Amino acid sequence: MNTQSGEHSSGSQHHLSKLLGVVLACTLGLGAAHADYPDHAIKMVVPYPAGGATDVVARAVAQKLGERLKQSVVIENRGGASGQIGADYVGKAAPDGYTILFTAADTHSINPFVYPKISYDAKKDFSPIAEVGILQMTLVVNPNVKAKNVQEYLNLVRQQAGKMSYASYGTGSSSHVAMAMLNVSEKLDILHVPFQGAAPAISAVMAGQIDAMMVPLTLAYPNHQAGKVRLLGVAAPTRFVSAPDMPTFTEQGYPINATPWLGILGPAKMQPAIIEKLNEEVNAVCQDPQIVELLVKNGLAVETKNVTQFKAYLDTESERWGATIRAASIKAE
Repeated sequence: MNTQSGEHSSGSQHHLSKLLGVVLACTLGLGAAHADYPDHAIKMVVPYPAGGATDVVARAVAQKLGERLKQSVVIENRGGASGQIGADYVGKAAPDGYTILFTAADTHSINPFVYPKISYDAKKDFSPIAEVGILQMTLVVNPNVKAKNVQEYLNLVRQQAGKMSYASYGTGSSSHVAMAMLNVSEKLDILHVPFQGAAPAISAVMAGQIDAMMVPLTLAYPNHQAGKVRLLGVAAPTRFVSAPDMPTFTEQGYPINATPWLGILGPAKMQPAIIEKLNEEVNAVCQDPQIVELLVKNGLAVETKNVTQFKAYLDTESERWGATIRAASIKAE
């Protein structure tokens, strides 16, 4: 009896030590995998066509990130459906850190509320990695509109309820929802005229066909300086470094914050150590003077966060933009 008990005890110890060995080997293997990451090129998907502002910033960030990681970070444009095609592709990719998404607020803070059928879950299908910056949105009017600030514009809109118009670069786009923030908070009645892209939309404003538009500062400021549009205010909490003479909505008594974010996400279930490594490296890239200059040139205020902060921020942004979309009853056509 004692002999059998001794044999059983010995067998159990052998089994336990073998199991511990397997666990230790796996743990060491994971550590090695993290240490070796990345050991080949990373694909950075941009869910918009080449040449746009998001794409330009993504390419610059990818180059600097590749230099820091000592591996190529290759841009792949997968545009279409307001960013849904590229986002869906990354959401379904292997969570190994070699396919990541460089995107804007539209794909994750706006699309889920605008489109009744969307092929990805903005929260469950993705791992937040890093924020890059926030885009400065501005309100512009055509020169024929007799308003020099936000208050004067609102007075005109109320005097001509239902008769004034505003352009956007598509139903449910960030420019549409940014204007809806003002409309909802001030209970305005303005006709929305969507266009296929920012360029034709602001062209219609400059031509006097449309009264106003919420547009990124990079498109607004040069046209304002040339007298083609009049810029009434920046829809951000603070003045922007490259347009220090432009007052914010908040300064004018209207605390509208319509600043869409740009950032990087990966598929769900990525290893935490890889997410942390990418976060640290992207944050370092965003402090590079060349990148800071490029971001500012493209109307972005540099803003970085750790992984926990970025995840919490995305949740808040989803609620913030979603509340406006619901209140304005914005739905994709």
